[in-house]
Amino acid sequence: MILSFNRPKLCPTVKWNPAGFRLPALLPKDYIFSILFIDKNNTIYTGAEEDGKILVWPKDSTHPMSSINYQSELKSASLFVSNNGDIYLSTMHKIILRWTASQNVFVHFMNTKEGCISLFIDLHNNIYCSMMLAHQVVKKSRSENDTVETTIVAGTGGVGRGETQLTSPRGIFVDTNLDLYVADWYNHRIQLFQFNEVKGKTVAGEFSYEITILLRLPTSVALDCEKYLFIAEAGFDRIIGSGPNGFRCLLGCNREEKKVSQLKWPLSFHFDMNGNLFVNDAINTRIQKFHLNKDSCGNVPSTIQAIYSSTLTHDHERFSRELYNSSEAYYYEVIEVNVSKSDFYILTGDSSIGLYGFIYKDHFHRFDPLKDLIAWCGKPDYKDQFKFTLELQMNTKYILVVTTYYRNVTGPFSIIIFGSNIVHLQRMNIEPVIQSTYRSALTQNHRTYFRDPCQRLNKVNYEAIQVNVTENGFYTFLSRGDGVKGLPTITSYIYEHDFYPSIPFGNLISEEDKSCSRNGDIITVRLMPNIQYVLVVTTCNSNVTTDFIVQVSGRSAVSLERVDPSPDIHRNYSSNLTINSQTYAKDCTNSQYYYETIRMTVSKNGYYTLLTGGYYTLSPGEYNATVTFMYENQFDPLNPRKKKLTSIMYHECIGKIRDEFTAKLQANTTYILVITTLKPRTSIAFSIVIYGSANFTFERFIDDSTDCYIGDPCNPQVNSIGLTLDDILRAAVKQNITIHNQPFGIKMSAAVTIIMFIAGIISCLCSIITFQNETLRKVGCGLYLLASSITSFLTITMFTIKFWFVLVTQMNTNIHLSIHQGGCKSIETLLKFFFYWDAWLNACVAVERGINVYQGINFNKEKSKRFARWILLILPFVIIVSIIHEPLYRQVLDYDKKEKSLYVAYVDTPEEFVTSRDIWCQTSYSQSVRDYNTFILFIHLLGPFIANLSSALFIITGTARRRAEAQKRHTFKEHIREQWKEHKQLVISPTILFVLTTPRLIISLLPTCLKISDYIWLYLSAYFISFLPSILIFIIFVIPSTLYRNTFKESIARARICGKQRSSTTLEG
Repeated sequence: MILSFNRPKLCPTVKWNPAGFRLPALLPKDYIFSILFIDKNNTIYTGAEEDGKILVWPKDSTHPMSSINYQSELKSASLFVSNNGDIYLSTMHKIILRWTASQNVFVHFMNTKEGCISLFIDLHNNIYCSMMLAHQVVKKSRSENDTVETTIVAGTGGVGRGETQLTSPRGIFVDTNLDLYVADWYNHRIQLFQFNEVKGKTVAGEFSYEITILLRLPTSVALDCEKYLFIAEAGFDRIIGSGPNGFRCLLGCNREEKKVSQLKWPLSFHFDMNGNLFVNDAINTRIQKFHLNKDSCGNVPSTIQAIYSSTLTHDHERFSRELYNSSEAYYYEVIEVNVSKSDFYILTGDSSIGLYGFIYKDHFHRFDPLKDLIAWCGKPDYKDQFKFTLELQMNTKYILVVTTYYRNVTGPFSIIIFGSNIVHLQRMNIEPVIQSTYRSALTQNHRTYFRDPCQRLNKVNYEAIQVNVTENGFYTFLSRGDGVKGLPTITSYIYEHDFYPSIPFGNLISEEDKSCSRNGDIITVRLMPNIQYVLVVTTCNSNVTTDFIVQVSGRSAVSLERVDPSPDIHRNYSSNLTINSQTYAKDCTNSQYYYETIRMTVSKNGYYTLLTGGYYTLSPGEYNATVTFMYENQFDPLNPRKKKLTSIMYHECIGKIRDEFTAKLQANTTYILVITTLKPRTSIAFSIVIYGSANFTFERFIDDSTDCYIGDPCNPQVNSIGLTLDDILRAAVKQNITIHNQPFGIKMSAAVTIIMFIAGIISCLCSIITFQNETLRKVGCGLYLLASSITSFLTITMFTIKFWFVLVTQMNTNIHLSIHQGGCKSIETLLKFFFYWDAWLNACVAVERGINVYQGINFNKEKSKRFARWILLILPFVIIVSIIHEPLYRQVLDYDKKEKSLYVAYVDTPEEFVTSRDIWCQTSYSQSVRDYNTFILFIHLLGPFIANLSSALFIITGTARRRAEAQKRHTFKEHIREQWKEHKQLVISPTILFVLTTPRLIISLLPTCLKISDYIWLYLSAYFISFLPSILIFIIFVIPSTLYRNTFKESIARARICGKQRSSTTLEG
């Protein structure tokens, strides 16, 4: 019979792209009731955001094409599609519904004792129901009616860890042999119930004597076509899988990275026919698709690169390859493996006896066989008892441990390695091990503490033991209790230097996130001499007493002595977040959150634990709580990611009502605590308890200072001084609407720009007509004025292009980003270049006139013309060099403005949705470049003015002094007044130019954090006025001068005559 779902054939080294693709649909906000199924045709069935609807996604579709409705009050729990297309839907109302294509509606199929959290249909059409609340899995034939008694196939109906018991089972899977696999959720294991067997075998997770993998809250289980296990874990937020190399993590392997596609509470998963993996990412209310990485399956040639042969004898060392079994009944040999090139390799083991192989990276710990383990496998067969296909890295030490499948067996074996490159194998010597033992008992008289931060109501007894070693190396600690009714009793932790009961994760060097096991607790760590360590042995549950023994194995004897814990210091703080509190965008969206800042300093380097409590229910299904962040030295609400401590150990708890974290703090450093809320703009009372290893200060403060940023909190950019047209228009232009629907101010600005452009073109053309006269160009002044006419034309043209480019790109956010980038880096830079060039040419005119007055009759026109040509050649290069850095510091910011949906029960990461898109050009300088840019700005804007004014005053005073020397009857002051009347335009003109360019100077020095939208007319007027000199060149230089005015008239008259002559010639022709 063909299966209704996909069981792909996967290679041993298969990987999936960790960057998941999100299906564009939301799951129900109450993630407990989210569903997912993929049938053999690659049709996807998912829950919908609204209750009472199932979305159907045909093969290769990016959006659901249809939906199937059911009663919304029946909360869906699981869905299964049979071979004939019938859909079975279990609900939390103890009902299973069936949908058929002929009826096209869900109808009642059967009742159950409790709601089925997972459904499965085997090859013989038996339907299986995993009842989480009843702690059982039942089976029933689909053809029977409700009166027929169901069969219990797993679980006794009571909570427990025994072979026949289950505790809150979730996902189930039945293979072709009718063997049942159960994700025993709260027992942290996968149980295998073979057909017609009531006793289960742990094939993964806790309480397995075979080496598997530790699990935390497994939610779903499946098998591929070769019956290798794949498991979804809610506790560790990951997907793991098994294969010929053993178990390994596949997705969600690094929870610290906080990627966008990071899983959070994966409830279920399914393969499609191509091997792609779909995951029900429940708390994130989404379905993620992870594409199969086809390049991850390396083709290993059958070339033998290394052969190793040996014999296990009674003289070999022995160890226990079974977890928590102190009986060292397996002979073993250790072989170091080194490869000459990073590549895929196959390692096989053959023997006349059953072999078992282990591959370790860097180290092998005989008393802690799980540590540093990367692959393991064994068979009782007589060929290929283990076969590992691994990607091995050069310059990395791998250790192959060869032992036997059965106990107390000896015999020959051979290792053969296949690959493309040379492999070196060498037997390793086994270091002698010295064991130290410590015995004691935990009683009600022992001290107590909160071992688990998520269970602050349950204190457990503990004993602290000081540990000292004389040699550097790895040491394994095996702690065992006497056990109570088969329940786990003992767990242990190792601390460096000191142990503080109120800071259980401070100074911790052993594994932090661990669970209890009835078989004991194993820790392997590297210890150093002359350092004090503390081993803490504690109970797994409160009010438990037990005898215990600690066995330490290592290269030297270990000193073990009971000690008292180090005393800690704590302090309480209470406050309220209200409507009067400060606000900021916590989630990088437009939503604002109340917050309070608290300054903290410590007197001694060490670990500190903070508990923040603030929680209340808003309405059924919604709640609010506090969230705590810590910053170093400064908190900037405009950039909440800046200086945020990332080394904090957050203690995430299911259904938490408080924030708790541990941080290592340094003396002489100021830390800022930021207390805010889950929901935006909601008031809440909160309290904080701080535990520390030394004295600390803790006080509330309000800091209103902040750097100047633009962008959103997720993409903050420190903006340099200077407002550009981008900054002015950005706040006023309405996106994605035409110019006709823009605000009046924008339409008026567009009209003014056109008028300025037309006026500027006319003025510049008239000036060019004037100064192209050969007589005027016989001296340098004429050349400068002709060049100035051209640069004024280019300036006003570039100004117009700049305005319309900014306006159009802000109105239409769909314009390609490369166009934004090209305009951002080039237009403003060219505009500055032409503007500065024009100003310096005007200054050159003034300087030339001053030299003419100074030299008088000795003024050399040819020399002046020659110098002018050199200056016209050199000046633009000097200006370019001074502003060449501009394009490097100009960049396009592109980000989506987002909002978040309201928080609901159990959901820590609400759904984001985009409200708008912002793209603009921004200039961001470092402090040194900012200082340089300010200096250059003053040089280019004040330099020409000073040159103009100085030259004008020099002309007036110089001429007056000469005439005073020649004409004694008039005083020097009288000559000054006379020269002022004659040449006052030389002073007035540069003064007008300076006044007109002053707004640009002021704008260029303003911070962009100002609320431009409140004074947009003021800033636009100032910006436009600064370009008037380029428009008024004809009025400033030609009209006041009789010579230039007459030359212009002559040029116009000559043009008219030429025009008439051409017309006459045309008519005659």
